[in-house]
Amino acid sequence: MTLPLGDATSEQMRKLADLTHRYAGDHARTTVEQNIVLRWVPENKVVELYKELKAIGLAQPGAGTIVDVTACPGTDTCKLGIASSRGLAGELRNRLAEKSVNMDEAIKHLRIKVSGCFNSCGQHHVADIGFYGNSRNINGYTVPHFQVMLGGKWEENAGSYALAMGSVPSKRIPDLVNRLTDRYVRGRQGEETFQNYCGRLGKKALKEIIDEFTPVPPHNADASFYSDWGDPREFTIGDMGVGECAGEVVSLAQFGFTAAETDAFEAQLLLDNGQYREADEKAYRAMLKAAHTLVQLQWLDVPNDPATIVNEFRTRFVEPKIFWDTYHGNQFANYLFTRFESPDTRYTQDTAHKIVEEANLFIDAAHKCHAKYQASLNVLKPADYAARHGLRIERIWLD
Repeated sequence: MTLPLGDATSEQMRKLADLTHRYAGDHARTTVEQNIVLRWVPENKVVELYKELKAIGLAQPGAGTIVDVTACPGTDTCKLGIASSRGLAGELRNRLAEKSVNMDEAIKHLRIKVSGCFNSCGQHHVADIGFYGNSRNINGYTVPHFQVMLGGKWEENAGSYALAMGSVPSKRIPDLVNRLTDRYVRGRQGEETFQNYCGRLGKKALKEIIDEFTPVPPHNADASFYSDWGDPREFTIGDMGVGECAGEVVSLAQFGFTAAETDAFEAQLLLDNGQYREADEKAYRAMLKAAHTLVQLQWLDVPNDPATIVNEFRTRFVEPKIFWDTYHGNQFANYLFTRFESPDTRYTQDTAHKIVEEANLFIDAAHKCHAKYQASLNVLKPADYAARHGLRIERIWLD
């Protein structure tokens, strides 16, 4: 039976226990997709059981279909949650349920899974279409995003993992799902699976689809992008100010992170082509660019020399625990340090895949660090800001 978002009330569970006793020999099983299975129900009792389940609100259809979206607790209750996985999953479920009656069979049994952070509690890595929460700093606002994962294989005991394709604003994810499924229905060949379709289309073509949904409008044009599904609170960390022109300035940091993300994606393409050494080097460059972008917040003219970047990044952001995760400590920073200090020169598929994955996680952590750093500047007193950046404040008396 389907439990939307894995939820059931205490009253429903008490009545379900009674039904389990009467129809299933006191045995029920939970599933990895947040549903419940009653096994060995006598065939002549199935209709009667369905009526009783319907009476307590546990007879919704859709188990094991695209409507049955799996989600971890996310920001609702988990301290690791970055974005509202349950909020997004609920919105996707509602939209997909509305068109489920006329849904093409090709997409009816796809799996969508959502995690609130990069940890895989929502099983995003084995979904046909998976998402995990992250964030991006846009002109002084922290905007909830989800990393898009495509082409994972839920069957055959997680036969293959999904591919990370880029980060999309949370509010654009439902539209992206609609675009991806429509393209699959129109473009599949014969009985081609979604995994095979993604493989045939290739990362470059898939990335072009994703990129259509990445822009974030200015806050004054559409404030809805700056809050998450199911949560009216705004993710703002304070407006950086608007100039006299009609547009908003794109910060140097945004350019830097975009360049790092481009390198990380190109590293994935090189990995797919079997160019393992080149993939390793490109992923390393992606981490260096992200670290360089952070260092530029304090030293604009920092050289591009890797040793200088790494040392300054360590001194300015890691040792003061600005680039720091409450639950993972220095884990993400160590990805860069390890590659800088002792690169794995075997350059195999496994070593290249590892550093490509690490580069994506490092860039996500750099985005988070940037937002944290910008927020700290908004609350620093002038004297503290000056001390941090080696500036001197002189008092000027006006008559």
